[in-house]
Amino acid sequence: MRNGGAFLFGLLLIAVGTMAQEPDLSKLRSDREKIKAWMDYCEALRINQQGIKGNYILLEHAAIKGLQLTATGDAEDRSRLYFYTALGYYYQVKFDSAQAFFYQSLHEAQKGHIVKQITKACVALIPVNFQLQQKDKVEECKNILQSILDSTRNEAILEDGDYALGSYYQLKSYYSTAQDYFIKSLELREKEVDTTVEQKKKFDYAIQCDMLSKLYLNTQMVDKSLNVLRQGNRFAAVSPNVGNRLLSSFVEAFTTSGNIDSALYYNKLLAEKTKDNPIFPSEIVSSNLNIAIYYIDHRLFSEAPPYIRKGETIAAQVKSPLLLFQTQLIAGRYDEETGKFDEAIALLDQSLPVARQYSRELYSNALKTMALAQKGRGNLKAALTYYEEYAGQTDSITKEKLSTNFADQETRYQTARKEQQIASLDKENRLEVLELQNASRTRLLLVIGLAALGIIALLLYFIYRNKEKLNRVLNRKNDQLGELNQQLALANETKARLFGIIGHDLRAPVSKIVQLLRLQKENPGLLNEQSNQKHEEKLKTASENVLETMEDLLLWSKSQMQHFTPEFLPLKIKSIIQKESDFLQQSIEDKNLQIRNEVPEDLVLNTDENFLSVIIRNLLQNSVKYSEEDSTISIAANGRVIQISNKTAGIRSAALNQLLQNDEVNSKSSGMGLQIAKDLATAIQAKIFFRQPDDQHLTAVISWDI
Repeated sequence: MRNGGAFLFGLLLIAVGTMAQEPDLSKLRSDREKIKAWMDYCEALRINQQGIKGNYILLEHAAIKGLQLTATGDAEDRSRLYFYTALGYYYQVKFDSAQAFFYQSLHEAQKGHIVKQITKACVALIPVNFQLQQKDKVEECKNILQSILDSTRNEAILEDGDYALGSYYQLKSYYSTAQDYFIKSLELREKEVDTTVEQKKKFDYAIQCDMLSKLYLNTQMVDKSLNVLRQGNRFAAVSPNVGNRLLSSFVEAFTTSGNIDSALYYNKLLAEKTKDNPIFPSEIVSSNLNIAIYYIDHRLFSEAPPYIRKGETIAAQVKSPLLLFQTQLIAGRYDEETGKFDEAIALLDQSLPVARQYSRELYSNALKTMALAQKGRGNLKAALTYYEEYAGQTDSITKEKLSTNFADQETRYQTARKEQQIASLDKENRLEVLELQNASRTRLLLVIGLAALGIIALLLYFIYRNKEKLNRVLNRKNDQLGELNQQLALANETKARLFGIIGHDLRAPVSKIVQLLRLQKENPGLLNEQSNQKHEEKLKTASENVLETMEDLLLWSKSQMQHFTPEFLPLKIKSIIQKESDFLQQSIEDKNLQIRNEVPEDLVLNTDENFLSVIIRNLLQNSVKYSEEDSTISIAANGRVIQISNKTAGIRSAALNQLLQNDEVNSKSSGMGLQIAKDLATAIQAKIFFRQPDDQHLTAVISWDI
């Protein structure tokens, strides 16, 4: 309904669960187990109480029974059970009893220094004390909450505490401040609401969105109300209670904005969801009554009765005094608007006592309707009495909305009324002049203030822009430095690997060359022509090996550099293979091998010549090394695949493939040549592997089909 009543319900409705079953304590051994089981039972009753009077009474009795199970010194459990007892009374509109037990809960929590429970008790006492018009106690609870929030970093407590302070300021009609606290609480809840697995956190978040939407409706900010409802609607499926509340609030927002079609749509959705579910009927009643209010406001009187009757039927079924008096208020207003004054008076006579306790705004509206009904009935004296009380209530509510200090405002308001009654016309004229002067002064101050704010905002903007610019430059320099450090690390790694290989693989052939040259120089007479020829051949072979190794290492080291990339050109593959075969001619002749180059003359591949030459040279060397003497090495190509096959002298394809899997380039003796070939093949987008068609043959494969 469009009033403060739903807010008071929402303030105490941060709980969720399933239907309760009384536990069989005889099956439990320890007192601790019995207390826990009973506490869970009370919690389950708590969440199923809305709109069903029997559940309120059951909760009250269950909580009192639970107190008998607890020890005197068990502050935490006793605080919770007193809290449940108070809730039972609260929902029976027995605010005096509810207040007493909420204070019992607070005192137990204070004895045990249980901050979370202290917070919950104060949250509950604020609306109760407000209803009982005990302003000092309202302020007392607010101050306790404020001191807790000022001294804690516990986000769970801050969530509930900020929400409670928002509630406090909303009850006092300080809507802007209330909004600030609500949003602070929502921001804390939003940190984890999308990721948490705790359904209760999602429930609390959705309920708080619903309550913030009602604040916006109170201040006629319908668009904001709808936005925050959609924000909470993400978690409508968490609980039937949540889903139903949000649907009902959508109806209220749309009727307030005059969008009756959308309101009827959401009301229909709510009816379908609750068709087979008697729990949480207050949303159904509220939804139907808001539609009835819309039709009454727009004087479409024939449309309102079905929705009023729907509310009356549900309220009677669940025996809820709160729902019943709400329907009676709307029915009474309908009867007054349609001239049924006797019926209106009878309904309002029943609902006014409950409205007086429940909500000042509802009570004020009921007084106005009663005054009009009495006037319509011709009871002018009674009408005047009700209207004067209505005026007093309205003045009080308006005063709170406009005041900065509750107590001071009351005095000023009464003084102003008396002054207005006794003031002369001359005095009124002087006041009008004064007001005009004050208004002019205020406008001037406002203009100056806005200009100052504009200048400050501009300065802050330029400071922000400069800071952002500096941050971007700094980030860019840091990125560059990081990239350079990475390049340096890679270069150092490559250098270390390169020098390790050189030290291992070049030392032996160079040492051999030096020895041969020294032998020739120091003992030339000892060598005959045949020995000289052999030494020359050995010298040539050693030199070629050094040259070959150096070329391979230089090319490989280049390939490790970040900016060194292959140069892809169309190449005739047969000629490259022939060149590398000629380079290895001495090794081939030493083993009396035959090279059969079966690559087609017109086969052209788009690749890097140097890279491919080293790859083929290494694979040919490998084939020569592991070929049986007097055998043939066959080289064939088919499309994007080159194959080098030989009759193996014992090496297996598995061993060679294992060397290829090793990511470290160590030395030639441990597969350096294959590793170099693999790295270069990767650079030209090819892959090397070995296969063995049978026990006697080995095939090296270069494939671009990867």
